[in-house]
Amino acid sequence: MTAQDQSLGAGESNWVALDAGGTMTDAVVVSDDGRFLVGKYLTNKQDESVSFIGSIADAAKTDGKQLSEVMPHSEVIVYAGTIMLNTLLSKTGSTVGLLLTQGFEDYLLMEKAEGGWLGYPYADRLHTVTHHHDDPVIPRDRVHGAQERIDLFGQVTIPLREEDVRIAARKLVAAGVESIGVMFLFSHMNPAHEQRAAEIIAEEAPGVSVVLSSAIAPTHKEYTRLASVVAQSYAGERARKHFKAVEEKARSDGFRREVSTLLAHGGTVPVDTPRLYESYVSGPVGGVLGGHFVGEILGSDNVVCCDIGGTSFDVGIVRDGIIPITREPTLLSFRTNIPMIHTESIGAGMGSELGIHPLTGKLTIGPRSAGSDVGVCLNWPNPTITDCHLLLGYLDPNNFLGGDVPLDKDAAQAALEPMAKHFKVGVMEFCERAHQLVTESMREFLSNMLRGRGYTTEEYSMLMYGGGGPLGLSGVLDGLNFKEVITFPFAAVFSAFGVLCAPRRYRYHQATIAACPAGDDGPARAVKGAAIEAINAAWASLEERARQDFAIHGWDFGAAKLNRSAYVRFTNQLSDFEVPWDGERLKSIDDLHELMRGYERVYTSIYPKQALYSEVGYQILELALSADLHTPKPAIPVLDLHGRTPPSSAIKGTRPGHWKGEDITFRIYEMDELQAGNVVGGPAVIEHPATTLLIPPTHHVEFDSRRLIHYRAGQA
Repeated sequence: MTAQDQSLGAGESNWVALDAGGTMTDAVVVSDDGRFLVGKYLTNKQDESVSFIGSIADAAKTDGKQLSEVMPHSEVIVYAGTIMLNTLLSKTGSTVGLLLTQGFEDYLLMEKAEGGWLGYPYADRLHTVTHHHDDPVIPRDRVHGAQERIDLFGQVTIPLREEDVRIAARKLVAAGVESIGVMFLFSHMNPAHEQRAAEIIAEEAPGVSVVLSSAIAPTHKEYTRLASVVAQSYAGERARKHFKAVEEKARSDGFRREVSTLLAHGGTVPVDTPRLYESYVSGPVGGVLGGHFVGEILGSDNVVCCDIGGTSFDVGIVRDGIIPITREPTLLSFRTNIPMIHTESIGAGMGSELGIHPLTGKLTIGPRSAGSDVGVCLNWPNPTITDCHLLLGYLDPNNFLGGDVPLDKDAAQAALEPMAKHFKVGVMEFCERAHQLVTESMREFLSNMLRGRGYTTEEYSMLMYGGGGPLGLSGVLDGLNFKEVITFPFAAVFSAFGVLCAPRRYRYHQATIAACPAGDDGPARAVKGAAIEAINAAWASLEERARQDFAIHGWDFGAAKLNRSAYVRFTNQLSDFEVPWDGERLKSIDDLHELMRGYERVYTSIYPKQALYSEVGYQILELALSADLHTPKPAIPVLDLHGRTPPSSAIKGTRPGHWKGEDITFRIYEMDELQAGNVVGGPAVIEHPATTLLIPPTHHVEFDSRRLIHYRAGQA
């Protein structure tokens, strides 16, 4: 249950966004003038449609409305869930077969050398005893080869042997496959063989879905293309069924349109998108989008977005007002070709399980998390950080989710006493050490992430959110000096808020071969002319793909904002960088040179100018295009200031607690009663049904004119 945020007028249009995490499903309902309500519901992992509807109903209830008064007036519902990722993690995807170029049937087993290490914590990478290879999600006996070959220029050198495809399709049907993925070498340069294979499979295996690498990931690097095909065919098609169940539930409750989801690159599309695998990680992406939006309000181009949930600590960085996109993120134990807003995570959250290492006897935290079971205080068999917070006085056992879910403080005490005895300390000291350990790991991760890029904390505004964000804020910040630190009254649903900051967007990538030699003689100019033709042709092809996808959904392509870019590298270097192009096409060699100068500006923002290698020329092997449609964004209005002293209605009393080895008394405040201009000094706890803000004795917070909460050192 959440307290009222802002009321919605009767009969107006609404936009709804949801973020289904491992612990909570968060909902934000926004009116057409930007006012919004928030709601939360414990995630139902067996049937996410239950928590989907429950969180929207909870938001509606805060304004005294029924679900039936919200759903029929909703113009857009965006569901950013964990269905895709959970399917991959639990290995409960579809029964899939693969058809590859003959001779490459063992590609999934090869793992591109690094595969067995991807996803491992740094400490485990140092010790080979912890290393093992996961079994491929598609067993070797369901992988078949077909004789064919297209060269790197897209020319057919060996025709497709169609009988190989027919035989493979029959065998896979006999094996009971639900989906067949097809990945032929260099099909990104010429998809003819894959397209013909799809036609044959349709004849031999009607009703079995077919996923072509040339359709969903027409880019270089065949292993990442294969990983994308596997992700879509194995998890994407199964996840689509779950998304459709959510959509059906929404429509049964009065929603009249298609449900959308958030893709990893930060755009929203209907759940029937052919590249649903791009939705595999959406919660952290929503937070970064919301952080970028708030950064624009604050006038801050450099923002660190920090999300503390029950399971993980997720960090995204906005630099110079730009949200970075990575093209090959890690998905489990392999890299995929999924354009994704760059975020990094560690398995440390406020629901992390506590343990004792069997060899060292040291306290361990995570990576297991109680998720929606919270801790021993609710339904989890082992103690968690949340149990510690109950004993330390940070949480009220009778106010979890506004009192809808009471927590058992005595059970937490009984579970933590044996652990404290093992370490020969009192229960309170043990709980405090556990809290410090989890926040220290977050602080070290955040600091290393910034320093590893050559950034300093003083350059950045730090935004802290998530259900555990305000509670862990003081510990994570200890010793770090950011330009400003901000959290939110609606911190617990900030990622869902960020989902509504996303445009309707499709993003496309296309391989090409283009070069820009350093010289300017006749042959060099001829090569540059060919490069201009190749680049323009690729952008035209991507625009046509966008036009077709928009037509499927009835979107107005003429209203779309098209953003074109090229991935440029110095000749024969292995790394390239995305360079935006503001024009529609390259019209001359001068335009091509300007694109290369843009690359050098990007390059020197990362490396010193001495590293420039312009004399070897440039290569472009990939182009990109995004097509965006504007969507209404939630508003954070400017309010009248009410003075520094909180109103009496915000003061709830006091509660005994513990801080840095001493028993203290926290003043307790109600978040929704605090007003713009109010200042609250520590030691204090500000409670919201969905989150808790901890203010140590040596700090204070100030509510600005938008009720954004500025966390500051020193007495109020």
